Amino acid sequence: MNEKDYFQMHTEWLRFKSCLYDMNTGLPVLPLVIEDIRKLSDDYGKVVVIYIDITKDIESLYGWQMYDKLIRQTVNSISFLKKEILPENTIITLTGVRSGEILLFLSTDKNGNILSNDEVEMMEKRIKSKIENELPGWEPNYIFATKVFRIGYSFFTKSPTRRMERTIFQAIDKARRIIERQKEESRLDRDLNLEYIIANNEIRTVYQPIIDLKNGDVLGYEALSRITNDSFLSNSEILFSYAVETDMLLDLERICRTNAVVHLPEKLNGRLLFLNSSAKGIYDPEFKSKKFENFLEEHYIPKENVVIEITEKLAVTDYQSFNKSVRILKDKGFKIAIDDMGAGYSSLRTISELKPNFLKYDMALIRDIHKNLIKKDLLETLIPFTERLGAEIIAEGIETEDEFETLKSIGIKYGQGFFIAMPENPFPKIKVKN
Repeated sequence: MNEKDYFQMHTEWLRFKSCLYDMNTGLPVLPLVIEDIRKLSDDYGKVVVIYIDITKDIESLYGWQMYDKLIRQTVNSISFLKKEILPENTIITLTGVRSGEILLFLSTDKNGNILSNDEVEMMEKRIKSKIENELPGWEPNYIFATKVFRIGYSFFTKSPTRRMERTIFQAIDKARRIIERQKEESRLDRDLNLEYIIANNEIRTVYQPIIDLKNGDVLGYEALSRITNDSFLSNSEILFSYAVETDMLLDLERICRTNAVVHLPEKLNGRLLFLNSSAKGIYDPEFKSKKFENFLEEHYIPKENVVIEITEKLAVTDYQSFNKSVRILKDKGFKIAIDDMGAGYSSLRTISELKPNFLKYDMALIRDIHKNLIKKDLLETLIPFTERLGAEIIAEGIETEDEFETLKSIGIKYGQGFFIAMPENPFPKIKVKN
């Protein structure tokens, strides 16, 4: 065999291997372990299938790198449990390459005793607890109103009249249906919780100042909503992210806007009021009619002093109608800000077409900017772009003096964050001294 043939064969082998093994975790995919599962069934009769589903929402919200990392962490936790409570012959596999669906096949406990139903349930709880404890940064293991992972299980025994492959797939499907029922029950609970929050206005408003970094003058205040009841949806970010998936989003955003205006602790005196709206909420008929304008007039707030801050957690699919709705607001005299610039779907296309008044730079890209030249260079390149748009950059999430001074030195005019002032009601005092 010459060198060319060797490399060609090696390349084909790697391609073949990539179809059978997941490169992210090193685990085999299900078809590769069917014979091992068959042997487990031959040896012990009953086989337990434990199904762990890592939510796909993380990939769409945070990117594939974060999703892959979470899958690896979960697999590492399970591998550790194989040394503690799982038998050595436990089969760990994925439903497919790059899948977030992890499968465990086993028949006995660590000592080789056949598992009873109660013991399987206890084992499921141990696995669940271990994974939860090994997911730092994901506490309380919920993200955007969705559990990071769910777990279910089922059993199967070898049947003389059915193919083993179909028996295995039916058991997997049964475990998957258990997870789907968990999701549906959880969804119903969240819907009822959201309805209660809206109906009882269990929302209070706090205000965070946005200041001129050079002289400390207050440009305006961002109105932020806080949930007053102790529930799963008490985290505001989770609340709004879940509301986007329901038909209650407009009701929620309306009540938050109303609270922000009604509970203003003092007159704005020419300063701006930043009101958050989802991209979906921009289509609210209240914006197109005079209802919202009249409401502002009743509270002596000029619409020219109101900034509609658009958050883009989800992609804008119909740019034409979205741009039209934003233009209606601008034509009425409202100012526009794009939130989370540099995260989510705040694309350059969106920005260039909307021509916002403000670009709010995502806090993840502000963090430790004084130590990260790439972050610093990236922000510096945006300054000429925003100037051509006639917009201003607002740096969000400033938490340290080093971040503050770095942003000021590169020419960022406005900023907000805990270093400047915590969100409060009444308006908080500015901690930064001129």
